[in-house]
Amino acid sequence: MMQATAAESGVTGNAESGVAAVAAEIQGLAPNIAQLMRRVRAVTAEPQIATLEGRERAETLLPCEIGAEALGRCQILVANNVVVLETLGVISLTRYVFELLVWLRTIHQVPLKSLRFLMLSLKDGEDHTSQHIAHLEAEAQFLDEMAERDNPVPGMKALVEEHGENLTAEIVRNAEKARMDAIDFEARRHFVAYAADAKVSGYGFQAHLIRKKAVAAAQADLEAKRQVRLDFVSRFSQTLIDEAGGVSKWNWFDSARAVGMEPEYQYIYRYTSRLLHATPTSFYTTSKNLELTEMRLLLEYVYVRLLDVIDVVTDLAVRAEKKCGWGPRTDDNDSQGQMGSGGAPTE
Repeated sequence: MMQATAAESGVTGNAESGVAAVAAEIQGLAPNIAQLMRRVRAVTAEPQIATLEGRERAETLLPCEIGAEALGRCQILVANNVVVLETLGVISLTRYVFELLVWLRTIHQVPLKSLRFLMLSLKDGEDHTSQHIAHLEAEAQFLDEMAERDNPVPGMKALVEEHGENLTAEIVRNAEKARMDAIDFEARRHFVAYAADAKVSGYGFQAHLIRKKAVAAAQADLEAKRQVRLDFVSRFSQTLIDEAGGVSKWNWFDSARAVGMEPEYQYIYRYTSRLLHATPTSFYTTSKNLELTEMRLLLEYVYVRLLDVIDVVTDLAVRAEKKCGWGPRTDDNDSQGQMGSGGAPTE
C-alpha cells in the first residue's frame, strides 16, 4: 500500500510540474506581447496609416487597432488567470482566447470585417445602456409600489384593534420593525440595486432620485453613444459597413467554421460548458474542479493559441508597415524561435 501511495504521489508531482511548466511558458509570452503591442501602436501612429480614410482605413488601420487592443487584453488575462491557477479562471481564459482568435482570424481573412467588429461593439454599448435604463425605470416603479406599502397607518390600526388598551410601546416597536424588515427583505430579493439606499432615504424618495439622476445620466450616456455610432457610420458610409456585415448577428459556430476552427468550437464549448453552466450534466458531475491533466490540456491550448494571436497580429502589422514602405522587421519581436513565422495561419 505504501508503494502504491508513493507511486501515486510521483504521478501527482509530475502532473503538477507539467502544469506549472506550461503556465510559466504562457507567462513567458508577456514580453513578446508587450513588444508587439508597441510595434502595432507605432505603425498606427504613422501619418501614412493614421490619415487613411474609407476602405483603406477599414482594411489597414482598424485591424491594427483591434489587434493592439487584443494584445492588451491578452496581457491582462495572462496576469490575472495564470499566476494563480483555479478552475473557473482557466476555463474562462480558454474560451476567451478561442473567441479572440476567431475574431482576429476573421479580420485577417477579410480585413473589412473590422467594420463589423466595431459596429457590433458600438451597437452592444447602446443596447447595454438601453437595457440599463429599462431596469432603472422598472426599479423606480417597484420602489414606488414599496413606498405605498411602507405606510405604518394600516398596521397601527390593526394593532389597536387587536390589543386595545393592552397595546404598549414595545409591541408597536416590534411590529414596526417586523414590518420594515419584511419590506426591506422583499426589496432585496427583488434584485433592486438601490435597495440599501432606499432603507435610509425612503422608497419614494429613492425612486425620485433614480428618475432624476440615474435615468437622466444613463439617457445622456445613451445619446452620446448613439452619436459616436452615427459619426462612425458617417465616416465610413453605410454602404461599406453593410458590405462588411453591418450589425448582423454574430454566430460563433459559423464564424469558427469560416476560419477553420469548427473542431475547436465543438470541443472547447462542450468541455467548458460542463463546469461553467448549470446544465443537467453539471448537476451530476462529481468533480467541480479540473484534474491536473485537464488543467494542463487547457493551458497547452491557451499557450499555442496565444502564439497564433501573436502571429495574426504580427501579420496585420506587417501589412500596414508595407503600406508605409518599411522593410522587413528583424528585431527580437519577430524571433521565429519564440513566436512562429510572424504570419497568420492560412485557413
